[in-house]
Amino acid sequence: MIRPPWRRWTLRTRMVVAVVALAGVALLITDFVAATTLRHYLVQQLDEDVLRLANVGFGRGGPGGGGPGPVPSPLPTATTLPGAAPQPDPTATPTTAAVSDVTCNVQDAPGGGRAPNIPPGLNDAIVLNYDTAGRLTYCLASDVSLAERPRLTFDEIKAHAADPAAKQPPRAFTATSLSGQEFRVAVSHVAGSRSGVGEHYRVAAISLDRVDSTANLMLLIGLGVGALVLLVLGFVAYSVVRFGLRPLTNMEHAAAQIAGGDLTARVPDPDPHTEPGRLGLALNTMLSRIEAAVTARAASEQRLRQFLADASHELRTPLTSIRGFAELYRRGGAPPGPELDETMSRIEQEAGRMGLLVEDLLLLAALDEERPLQQSRVDLLAVAADTVRDAHVRNPQRTVELAGFEPVCVLGDEHRLRQVATNLVANALQHTPPDARVTLRISHRGGEPVDEPFELPVARDSGPVVAAVGAELDAAVPVAIVEVSDTGPGVPPEHASRIFERLYRADPHRARSHGGAGLGLAIASAIVKAHGGRIELATAPGAGSTFRVLLPLAT
Repeated sequence: MIRPPWRRWTLRTRMVVAVVALAGVALLITDFVAATTLRHYLVQQLDEDVLRLANVGFGRGGPGGGGPGPVPSPLPTATTLPGAAPQPDPTATPTTAAVSDVTCNVQDAPGGGRAPNIPPGLNDAIVLNYDTAGRLTYCLASDVSLAERPRLTFDEIKAHAADPAAKQPPRAFTATSLSGQEFRVAVSHVAGSRSGVGEHYRVAAISLDRVDSTANLMLLIGLGVGALVLLVLGFVAYSVVRFGLRPLTNMEHAAAQIAGGDLTARVPDPDPHTEPGRLGLALNTMLSRIEAAVTARAASEQRLRQFLADASHELRTPLTSIRGFAELYRRGGAPPGPELDETMSRIEQEAGRMGLLVEDLLLLAALDEERPLQQSRVDLLAVAADTVRDAHVRNPQRTVELAGFEPVCVLGDEHRLRQVATNLVANALQHTPPDARVTLRISHRGGEPVDEPFELPVARDSGPVVAAVGAELDAAVPVAIVEVSDTGPGVPPEHASRIFERLYRADPHRARSHGGAGLGLAIASAIVKAHGGRIELATAPGAGSTFRVLLPLAT
């Protein structure tokens, strides 16, 4: 299907063309109405003149225009006019035939004066007298030849004649000459008088050429002025539309820059008081969200790539160890006895380490899928006591204390919450010197707003929260608080903000003599977040670290 050309026009072109077209139609209608009104007015003026020429027994205004006026002087007969044409046969009676062609050469009265009854300034006029038999008895013309007289039959003349006895004024009408020229014509029936003028019909006609010329000139002037107005209007409309659509052009440029990869492009200075301006503001808001989403996606993809690389690295290490010990056994490097037992023990340790890593990764994947957790009433004090007891068993040489002995209960998965406490304590034991003290504290905050700052174990000052994961909890909501504090050196600032990332470790060389795979804190934060809670870290150099877990309190 072929689209019409105007469908391919720009919005600016369509608006300008529409404005100019509507204005052109309005101006054209105005010009025609003005020309028609002017012609109607001029015809009315012409009718007054032609009625004055034909009027007998009435004034200029006709009925109601001042009453009967003086009867004009009778027109002289054709025989009294110099150069009058010969008259037709008096015995002929052309009652229904066309009026005979008679040449009227009288344009002016003898002596150079204007002919009688044709006032000065009245041009293109002709006066004809017919007797009751239809014979042309007299003609008088001004700036028009007799050949151009209106084409009328005598029956039409009598039909249009006014009856003076009934005081009926003549009425003007339009008639056409033999050459097609139009006249305004009035016919009066003149009774005989004592001066010797017999009963006759007077036909007065004035050409419409000058009226039509004036109306046409008015129309042409209007069309010319209208064309000039349309040109100016088109230029003004184009400028106004261009200025009004400038925000759309800016949006187009911004969208092109965004498509080219520049996510920082925005619509400059949108005006909120205009429709395009509000559209620009909405577009800027959308672009900001798109930029944030794309940036977050890029960061997520980067973290995913790093996670896959780290996970592959973590899995490759025990696999390499297992493969090396197996190859050693295959080549006979570990004969039966203590060496073989040690080799099998190392294979078992590396397999267990790899199994734990896989389990942690599967747990994170399950938490990412937001699978529903088992919900039961969990006593956090009992969980904390068991965690401290287990830490003493695994690290009997370390100092791990329990502070706060008030039972605090939450709704959640007990196994996962135990895993959170275990990971936090294990992280503190793993990244602090042997003489550092680790404290596990259980408390709660009631419904009233309480500004409870962190207490760093060494400095005992309110430390800043440098990292946090989870939901924002209202200060007025009752929450259970689990704190794990240590008196170690604290977390370096360059690592604190990424402490809860998966497989992240402060050691850039991935030394595994100390530390795990970097999943403990990531698992703890994911479990807390799945319970609708929040985990925070406060630390300062040389002042130790405090991990605080906030969970909604069971009611």
